Amino acid sequence: MSSYHRDERAVRHQPALLPVTSQGVDEGYRLVGPDGRLTAVVEHVLWLDSHPAGPDTHVVVSFEDGSQVEFPFDVPLTAVWHAETRSLNETELTAATPAQWGKQGHFHGIDPDD
Repeated sequence: MSSYHRDERAVRHQPALLPVTSQGVDEGYRLVGPDGRLTAVVEHVLWLDSHPAGPDTHVVVSFEDGSQVEFPFDVPLTAVWHAETRSLNETELTAATPAQWGKQGHFHGIDPDD
């Protein structure tokens, strides 16, 4: 697992379930996936400058398990810090399940190990 540098005391002032948009996803967080369960930890986030829809319209989120998801900008998601110690129950996770999820796959020219 990668090392993510963060002020752990500051994270306690945020909710355990943090609302974010797809372009605001940050490394070291897990996302509530479309099945209501937490994803692997976000390892890298890349804004796609050469997307057919234009620059600053899509982002690819790469996870520690090697999977990748491409999201258009402004998709509402919920993030959880990977070392969150507050308990999250199934009802909270189900309520945080996103209405929209991106396209999974390996995207040409994007190496998850970079």
